[in-house]
Amino acid sequence: MLPTLALVSLAISPWNGKNLPTATQAAAKYRLSIAGKPGSTVRVTASGIADGWIAAFCNEHVCSPMQVSEKIPASGTVVLQFELIRETDNAPHASGAVIRTSDGRTVRVPNATR
Repeated sequence: MLPTLALVSLAISPWNGKNLPTATQAAAKYRLSIAGKPGSTVRVTASGIADGWIAAFCNEHVCSPMQVSEKIPASGTVVLQFELIRETDNAPHASGAVIRTSDGRTVRVPNATR
């Protein structure tokens, strides 16, 4: 069981800067910021994604499809590269998502088009 997380904020914004080495080049990329109690662990999941699309949570080591657990560092904030990837040619050309934390907080990801 994950420790209780005193979540301060959950925010999504356009990705800026260098792509992480684990990122997919064809993906729509967003900056997901999670602030909470240092040392606690938060699980985030993605839902509401169109058929033929997949979501990934990426850090500098790995991209995890649809969900990930992250330990909040001493700074109190962890930043992930969140991706929406259109996987099939017959998939809709747009998809958004809803990201939910283990304590029930949510943030809506704007539609990506591909």
